[in-house]
Amino acid sequence: MKLQLAIEWFLNPDHLPFIIAKQMGIFEKHGIEFELIEPDEHYDGLNELREGTIQFTTNEPLHLIEQFDENILSLGMFFETKGGVLLKASSYSKLKNGENITVTTPVSNETTNTIGFEIIRRFYAKEGVNIQREQVAFIPNGFEHLKYMKEGADACWLYFYNFEGIEAQHEGLDVLYLDAENAEFANFSALDIFVNKAFYFNNTLVCEAFISSIKEAIEFIRDHHDFSIKEYYAYTDTQRSPLMNDILYATIQCFDPDFISSYLQELPILEFFKEIGITTLDEKRFQSAFLG
Repeated sequence: MKLQLAIEWFLNPDHLPFIIAKQMGIFEKHGIEFELIEPDEHYDGLNELREGTIQFTTNEPLHLIEQFDENILSLGMFFETKGGVLLKASSYSKLKNGENITVTTPVSNETTNTIGFEIIRRFYAKEGVNIQREQVAFIPNGFEHLKYMKEGADACWLYFYNFEGIEAQHEGLDVLYLDAENAEFANFSALDIFVNKAFYFNNTLVCEAFISSIKEAIEFIRDHHDFSIKEYYAYTDTQRSPLMNDILYATIQCFDPDFISSYLQELPILEFFKEIGITTLDEKRFQSAFLG
């Protein structure tokens, strides 16, 4: 059966299990003809999924809540890293002194900006500093976080440690990592696999074979790091570099071969978003987006 999956943005190491499952014949072994789709916009995959024009997509758990739809089912969080806001150490004192900062972000809207500010607010509140919303300006840009920070932005929002965190170390950029641990929020720096709900219940065995293929690919990646990295470079036609090598090695540690569709695992994310007032989605409806 031919199955299509749209990734959340451009092809990158977070999508290595799909590449390996395709290149190593794992999909084929399970009777799956697989097509990976790179969208034009961040929400394209979710839009197509709810309309039933594709079968699967990946995106952050944030968007399962923000873009909640009865037609979308989560098959689990296959990737999780640290993430949140990356703040220049040299800009740290600005907010404490009542000054303003600029935060570059690839997805600037009321919802995501509210979350980004809340992460910053909580980080400073732990030190007894009360910052105001008007002190933080979110600037819509692309995903080249470090580029914009070097050009003058004080921070970036929606960073993943396995990518921008590693890149900051390579650049020698002195930064503070405002993540779930030190800013005390439910971690959502992750990727779920979503499926069209009607397609799932009409083709359950096919979907189970698809998920089994991804899990097998993750196990393969963990057992064959160097080979998998070589396959990534070949498939993406990316030039090998020390930075990308380190990003790939860091990313491999983020894959979970035992991921499941778990309401309880992702409930803290919903509770965090309800606490800061960006959703009124009730728990019963949210639970309907999971198998268990």
